[in-house]
Amino acid sequence: MEPTDEQLAKSVASGDEQALAVLVRRWEQPLRRYVFRRCFSCRDEIDDLLQDVFLQVYRHINAFDPSLKFSSWIWRIAHNAMVSRVRVHARREPHVELDEALMIPNGMRTDQPCEAADLAREIREIMERMSPVLRDVFVLRFHEEKSYEEIGDILHLNANTVATRVRRARDFFVEHAKARGISLEREV
Repeated sequence: MEPTDEQLAKSVASGDEQALAVLVRRWEQPLRRYVFRRCFSCRDEIDDLLQDVFLQVYRHINAFDPSLKFSSWIWRIAHNAMVSRVRVHARREPHVELDEALMIPNGMRTDQPCEAADLAREIREIMERMSPVLRDVFVLRFHEEKSYEEIGDILHLNANTVATRVRRARDFFVEHAKARGISLEREV
């Protein structure tokens, strides 16, 4: 049986570097998707940010409370690192090739036939128009399929605030998607 993230964190805190390697393998791709969807960064910037995240995990592993969910803790570290990097670098035009699979939430399609890359570009443009506050909850809820409770843990928000922001993000997305001919196969 595979050890849980919480068990691995406890092992890392005791000096087990192999446990850290397992955590990095488990979390690298989910965090990579999140950073890309949230910031639309280039591959090198994402690699740098992830390196910073895992370094912070290692440095602060003793602050992790194993009675809590490791997933919320590491998502919070990634979120804070991303926000800090955005502040430092300000807003600049990224030179990124879109990965359609990362941009399109499950259940999305268009009314007109189009390539996945076109749909991804449309979705990205809508998401770029969202405020960072709404984009945070949109990505966590509709791309990463996090529960409201997990979103609250990651962003340090209460349940009512999460629900309000998710509703606003969904309404914003649906309104702008309809204007572009994007419809939903399932309710967002």
